[in-house]
Amino acid sequence: MRSVLRAAIPLALLAAALVRIPGWSDPMALHPPAIKQETQKHLSAETIIQRSLEQNRQREQWLAGYQVSRHYHLENEVLENDSDMKVEVSYKSPDQLHFEILSQQGSGFVADRIWRRILEAEQEALKPLLKQRSAITLENYSFELRGEEMLAGRPAYVLAVTPKREDTFLFLGQIWIDQQDFALARAEGTMPKRPSFWIRKIEFVRTFKKVGPLWFAKRTEGTVEVLLLGTTWITITSGDYQIHLNSAGFFPPAGARRTAPPSHFGEAMR
Repeated sequence: MRSVLRAAIPLALLAAALVRIPGWSDPMALHPPAIKQETQKHLSAETIIQRSLEQNRQREQWLAGYQVSRHYHLENEVLENDSDMKVEVSYKSPDQLHFEILSQQGSGFVADRIWRRILEAEQEALKPLLKQRSAITLENYSFELRGEEMLAGRPAYVLAVTPKREDTFLFLGQIWIDQQDFALARAEGTMPKRPSFWIRKIEFVRTFKKVGPLWFAKRTEGTVEVLLLGTTWITITSGDYQIHLNSAGFFPPAGARRTAPPSHFGEAMR
């Protein structure tokens, strides 16, 4: 059982770290001028990342908070029962994260140990030093532009990411950056530095969705291989978001009158 817990913690930290890689779209990118579209056709990997980071700093100032329901699910080929947890998540910028557990089913060990550690890890990921250590930046990674793909009907840059140091918070894989919004739309990979001898491999896929003018985590799928206990599968699925915006930094659509954004924005309003 202890090795299952060791496997779940690093996966949770990785997922939580990715939550804090802002996937929110640039308000100005909603209606970019024609000249901006031209300059995006032949960008280097470094330029794409730099633009994304620049927009992220603006987007973080724009978001005041959000609420969302999440469903956590765990399966293991040795444990007899699957485990599920439903949670109501409330975030207030810049670092206040609150969880209300709505229901739990399945293994008591998973409920008492693994799910608790996962929620703690998401809160720890808000700490400045951890955010800096795990961020997708030019300081932490090398990038290579692999091409372009359509992702959920939108064009995206595909970049290979390679960590510049051995660190259990960094991954090896690929990311997809939305071409219009310069927002993180998908990330997948493995953790090349194993956090424990017992953990043989950790793989993940994380997708994001656009909610009004912003982007948020949609689903995380993780696979952990542990000695003696085989494979563990973890999924984290987010429901509909209700977001709250700051008025500072709001940019209206082209030709529209400049006003403050709505105090809240739900997915039904898209």
